[in-house]
Amino acid sequence: MSRIDGLRANSTYRLSFLAVGTVVGLGLAWTHWLGLLVGGALVGLPTLTPKRGILAGFGFGVLSLLVFSGLLALHGSLSHALGMGQITALAVAIPLVFGTVGGLARTLV
Repeated sequence: MSRIDGLRANSTYRLSFLAVGTVVGLGLAWTHWLGLLVGGALVGLPTLTPKRGILAGFGFGVLSLLVFSGLLALHGSLSHALGMGQITALAVAIPLVFGTVGGLARTLV
């Protein structure tokens, strides 16, 4: 049994890795957009099935989008950001797509 299989077998380790992967992924996404891919991969790797890995990556994308929206609201610029049209759609699509693509890493391992 490999290390990753041992991680997936123990639910405590799996949830711990998921929490740490989420924090690390959000930290990396704060500095560079590739952090969305890495974060999606980190939350997708400990899941039991590839489908759950993809869903975990999508969930990471949703979480990062919510954090970004919260930061915009905190600074009072959410209404300006929502009124930007196509750029807003792009800002919504990028975390969702990259998180999901990162979650596809579960299918490789």
